Amino acid sequence: MAEPRIGESALRVGSSIKAFVGSKTMIALVTVAISSLIIAYAVLPQSVVLEAGQFAKRDIESPRTIVNRVATDKLKEDARKAYMKSAPNSPENYEISQSYSYMAEESVDAVFDAVVTARADDPEAGPEAIARAAAKKLGGAVDALSLSAGDLAALAQITEDELASARQTAASLVGRTMRDIRITDASLQKVAAGIPDDLTRDGLPPQLVKAVSRVVVGALRPNLSLDLAKVEKAAEDQSNLVPPVYIQKGQSIIRRGDAATEEHIAILSDLGLLGSRGSIMGWIGVVCLTAMAVAYTAAYVHRFTTRLSSAESSLALCAVAGVAVLISASVLAGLAPDYAPYLVPAAFASMIISSLLSLEMAMAVNLSVAALVGVMLRGDAFAMLAALAAGAAGAYSVPGLRDRASMTRAVVFVGGAVAAVSVCYGLAFGEPQVLSRWYWGFVNGMISTVLTLGSLPFFESIFGVTSPLRLLELSNPGHPLLRRLLLEAPGTYHHSILVGNLAETAAQAVGADALLVRVGALYHDVGKLKRPYFFVENQFAQANPHDKISPALSTLVITSHAKDGVELARQYRLPKSVIDLIQQHHGTGLVSFFYQRAAENDRDQSVDEKDFRYPGPRPQSREAAIVMLADSVEAAVRAQSDASPWQVQSTVKKVVRGKLADGQLDECDLTLKDLYAIENAFLDVLSGVYHERVEYPDLRAVEAGAGADANGSGNANGNSHAKLAAPACEGRGDGEGEATDVRRDSEQAD
Repeated sequence: MAEPRIGESALRVGSSIKAFVGSKTMIALVTVAISSLIIAYAVLPQSVVLEAGQFAKRDIESPRTIVNRVATDKLKEDARKAYMKSAPNSPENYEISQSYSYMAEESVDAVFDAVVTARADDPEAGPEAIARAAAKKLGGAVDALSLSAGDLAALAQITEDELASARQTAASLVGRTMRDIRITDASLQKVAAGIPDDLTRDGLPPQLVKAVSRVVVGALRPNLSLDLAKVEKAAEDQSNLVPPVYIQKGQSIIRRGDAATEEHIAILSDLGLLGSRGSIMGWIGVVCLTAMAVAYTAAYVHRFTTRLSSAESSLALCAVAGVAVLISASVLAGLAPDYAPYLVPAAFASMIISSLLSLEMAMAVNLSVAALVGVMLRGDAFAMLAALAAGAAGAYSVPGLRDRASMTRAVVFVGGAVAAVSVCYGLAFGEPQVLSRWYWGFVNGMISTVLTLGSLPFFESIFGVTSPLRLLELSNPGHPLLRRLLLEAPGTYHHSILVGNLAETAAQAVGADALLVRVGALYHDVGKLKRPYFFVENQFAQANPHDKISPALSTLVITSHAKDGVELARQYRLPKSVIDLIQQHHGTGLVSFFYQRAAENDRDQSVDEKDFRYPGPRPQSREAAIVMLADSVEAAVRAQSDASPWQVQSTVKKVVRGKLADGQLDECDLTLKDLYAIENAFLDVLSGVYHERVEYPDLRAVEAGAGADANGSGNANGNSHAKLAAPACEGRGDGEGEATDVRRDSEQAD
């Protein structure tokens, strides 16, 4: 019992893995991985394993512009040393030192103390003796103060009270002078010359000025000292004025075979090239940026384009187109870095997506692609703006791409957008080089357009989407399948032409894909080629084969034309979008004619309605629903014997409302407003088909002189050509139940 459980578990695991591989999450992860590899190759430099003293194994160039920190620091240190060396020669670096004022005050006090002490020791001594004793006490200070014996003798002659006052005045003056006046060797004599006047102003008696001034002048000294803090700051400021030394982008750092120095190692470290740490951080940054861009696109698609977000093939197409642009940007960045911003074909991705999917999707992808292009070109703002403008212009230029004129328009739009960005950017930022290369934008436009045209068939076949150009090819009457339809089932062919006219007009009215609707209408009944004569429009003077078989078998033949049409479409390699319209154009509608016949034949037995319905599915898109309505309306109106305008209008409304009531429109996004617009579009076309015609007079009657008024005859039977010689719906065998219902109601009304 364990083996089956293990087998079932393995199957479930395998199914889960298979589902994950084809899921939207896997598409996003693969896109992030591939894009990160491309961007990292272009942006991240290769790491270097190198130490001081080792020989370089290859040439190494700087991937970006940086400051040579070692060379710059050396120049700054040289400038600092040079300033410190010359600082003593600059007077601005000197400040008054307070210590000199204290020393001068102490010198003055020492002189007066010596005189007072000498007088106290020998009160009876004369001035000369006191001077000698004071000089002895002062010792070498006398010579330092340049005092003579006469100067001390003059002080000794001053009374004690006057001496105390003179002492205070002298000490105050010398301290104030040393603190407030910048005294140098050159200015010392000038300052000393003003001391007597200063003493006089301070109130010293005139008879004492000469003696005291000698003491004060002797105590004066140059009072300036070098301000080390100021010098240090000035030296630092001087070093900061040294301009940095740059290592320019592309500049050689070290050549192969050269020995690495400490400066080389420091430069490689600053560039993030040394070892693996910088490389790992760079990888993290690149992956994060890429993941953010992919996440933005995924969020936009999930929120605003739900139809595309549910189709993995559509998302894969967007991813491949975006990655192709990144690859081209990487190649251009390596081959022609100066012209890469102008030539990156960002419009290629938006043009492919816009022409095959939708304009909204193209604009969302373009934002992410433009941002990543800017990252690949190392944050080049112009490159990002040029890619953004080119992509937007390309997306707007190609929706509904149908002819060569559209291609010319795309070249002009893309080239003009890049040229405009080049001119505006050059003017705004004062870059004449960018401004002068504006014409390269048109080269970009031609490259993007040629790439788009050349790759469209591959994108269509690989991802199962269809371009307008492919649909135009399918609408050519010379297509082999349409030729077969014309030759083997001419009635069905002409019916399809009219259905195409109805459907295209209705699609234009509600903003659906008119070209897809028209092509789908042309091929919607190709399944009838398998049994053309089982359908009444192809029965020309032949017996109706349905008269000889049971209603159930007739229903099987009728409903199988949708499945047969899908098989033929695949055989002729029609795109999936057209195959979906063929498969869904009847939905799960009821073949009411044969259902009612079966009910009448088997009144005693219950008839299951499900056996008389098409297999479906119901229309999943507006385009499929429009083809369904156009097909039913054309069949119903053609079945009417009365094609008057009011009857046509009544028939159209009855068919549309019948499909709505039967639930055939439940799975598409048509609104009631859309249905009203579709009805009016059908009536506009049908009014041109079933219009009144003038009946021409009988030529033989005119020759016989019947005298009948041709116009009058025509007025009497003016509707004769409008009435189709179509038989009643019985025996049509095309499964159009509405035609039967409408005809029956008409007959009852009559």
